[in-house]
Amino acid sequence: MSIYRLIALDIDGTLLNSRKEVTPACADAVREASKAGKTLVYCTGRAVSELEEFMDLLPQIRWGVYASGAGLVDMQRRSVFSLRPVPRPQADTILALAKTKDVMPQLVIGDRDVIQASHLERLDHFHMGIYRPLYERAMTLVPDIYEFAAGCREDFLKINLYHAEAEERVRTRAQLEGLPLERVYSEKTSLECSALGVNKGAGLLRLCGELGVPKEACAAVGDADNDIPMIRAAGLGIAMGNAAEHVKAAADRVVADNDHDGCAEAIRLAARERESGPRVYIHLFPGLEKRKTDIQ
Repeated sequence: MSIYRLIALDIDGTLLNSRKEVTPACADAVREASKAGKTLVYCTGRAVSELEEFMDLLPQIRWGVYASGAGLVDMQRRSVFSLRPVPRPQADTILALAKTKDVMPQLVIGDRDVIQASHLERLDHFHMGIYRPLYERAMTLVPDIYEFAAGCREDFLKINLYHAEAEERVRTRAQLEGLPLERVYSEKTSLECSALGVNKGAGLLRLCGELGVPKEACAAVGDADNDIPMIRAAGLGIAMGNAAEHVKAAADRVVADNDHDGCAEAIRLAARERESGPRVYIHLFPGLEKRKTDIQ
């Protein structure tokens, strides 16, 4: 029997193909794994409001790590818990800098996302046009995001800054250097800002603790920079074929890409995987390790 009881899935670039669809093969793999007694969970940068479209499609997935680890959610009860917000002084600094730039801030607040209404018409400018249907369904729109933030008394779990140019994203990250924050690249030009110590790996471990699953019995599947912490935290880390090479280097296994049902392959791999002996850590270059399992 497989040693992996919990399978954590990133959504964009992993569970979804490049057209933002869950393919029949992936849906079948989720159903099969659930029927076999596996617990499948989302581990995503998305907010709760962006997950509701999967409720009917994938009812087998009850739990989620959302906002890149800033919160946990019980989809069945529509409740969020174990929240780790960005401290207000850091949030104010991030938004003050964003106000000087050509960026689209997105605020994740509890169970909703907030963006400026005028930015909805500029999604292509910020390289987010593929998400237009989702944004139209899931976003809370406000006339002025900065005025809203100044008057908001709720915590910000995560602040995404979508840039028009990747080079400006690099400058923004450098300008936030020194603040006690997690700063991670996502999408083509986004910079995710979270509280210090908040990432998908830490969030996944919190959820494992809530569900009584040891990390060694957890598998995680992802494709992006913000997936590396969960890939490394899990007992079995799986990278998608469409992932960058440094993401693949952090994983134990690599599967097909998201347009060739790599996620379905990963789910089935984790569902049947058996213990193969101790892992060997090979240092590729400073700050990055690649994990390999013994040949079975």
